Amino acid sequence: MAPFDFAPLARRYAQGERLRVNLREPDHNRVRPEPFDKAQDRLREAESKGAPSSSRLNLAGFCATVPHMSSTLIKNIGTLVTGMLEDPLRDADSVLVADGVIQEIGNGLSGGADRTIDANGTTVVPGLIDSHSHPTFGNFTPAQNSMGWITHYMHGGVTSIISAGELHVPGLPLPPDPLCAVSLAIVAKRCWDNLRPTGVRVHGGTLLLVPGLEEKDFDTIDGAGIRLVKFIFYDYSLLPTGEAERYVKWARARDIKVKIHSGGVSRSGVSQVAGVDIVKAIDPDVIGHSTGGPIPMPEEDLRRIVAETEYYVEICTSGNLRMGMVLTEAVRQHGAEARVLVGTDTPGGTGVVPRGILREICFLASLGGITPEHAVAMATGNTGRAHGLDLGIIAEGRPADLVIMDRITGSVSTDALDSFAKGDLPGISVVMIDGELTVAGRSQQTPPPERGVVISG
Repeated sequence: MAPFDFAPLARRYAQGERLRVNLREPDHNRVRPEPFDKAQDRLREAESKGAPSSSRLNLAGFCATVPHMSSTLIKNIGTLVTGMLEDPLRDADSVLVADGVIQEIGNGLSGGADRTIDANGTTVVPGLIDSHSHPTFGNFTPAQNSMGWITHYMHGGVTSIISAGELHVPGLPLPPDPLCAVSLAIVAKRCWDNLRPTGVRVHGGTLLLVPGLEEKDFDTIDGAGIRLVKFIFYDYSLLPTGEAERYVKWARARDIKVKIHSGGVSRSGVSQVAGVDIVKAIDPDVIGHSTGGPIPMPEEDLRRIVAETEYYVEICTSGNLRMGMVLTEAVRQHGAEARVLVGTDTPGGTGVVPRGILREICFLASLGGITPEHAVAMATGNTGRAHGLDLGIIAEGRPADLVIMDRITGSVSTDALDSFAKGDLPGISVVMIDGELTVAGRSQQTPPPERGVVISG
């Protein structure tokens, strides 16, 4: 059965109605909303018997929330990873969250919060951001005929997803004509603005650039709030006409980022090949899956891009592992760590990979010569900065998107960061999005952490 759609409940809540839903056992595959009066009476009875008051909903083992902007104090943090490459660790053991925002970070904070989470000496990192994803509509991917994939990624610590184009929509003509491309982008953007599966932000509606677009089309997507366009199907034999150059100029005039599909042909069979010469001719902001998606550009091209340009370079789950080593070597040689972004390039032929971002952090930290805290920053703060988003950083005033994790029982590591350094996955105990718990106790996509958290209130 499809995951329960919380959007109608969220709209009712936004209109001032208090909501309660019928809770089911974690292994059940359904959740039914109860009539408001009956649910209210049932929960009042439960609370009178000592049950904690909560607006948290439990869906088939997946914890979701109706946003009520509660306050939470996270205390007894062992390691706080900021997501900032220049200052990746902060000497603090407490984080106070209220109204969906990080209000205070310090040592020994106490009192006044609606809810307390004792982190039990474990590690807190920013919510992970998937820099390269291919959603369509809703929590379903036709690429793998899979339901609930975004919820599964959230259980892998992902709190935000950036679309690299909704090109897996069934029946979409490839390449699309200009009207189809613009229409798809707008519809996708509007839909994702109105839907957040299990709280996850999906930055959808990326425009797939094709010949024949006009400046008014960029006005249209700008008005819709679209902030990313992508070269993937554009015919590069048309570069001498100056059309692609105009696209980049029009995008930047509207503060819209430009991405390019790099390397060989993708699963669609109609994407355009792009190495260093094409990339430089386009002059993008972000080079998609620079290590392959799945086929990379030539090794020397990748080295030149790191050495000769300032573009952001993605490393993705779909890519070539050897080229991942080439990228990290070049990045360390040229001090380009701030330009590395982490994505999955899924769903697609690589599959649905809920732990994809975690695995890339492991790769960077255990084989790529990147410190684990810097690898986390590449999957969080770097991506937020590259896309102009106020995400991926643990700091006062930032959205409260947080993940609590620890070593898994049986691992030779000492904590979550040491797990990454040794190539082991950590276990996730908490995921928080906008200050609300979407995983509370343990993830459905990682083995349990050795040290659990204690949640009260």
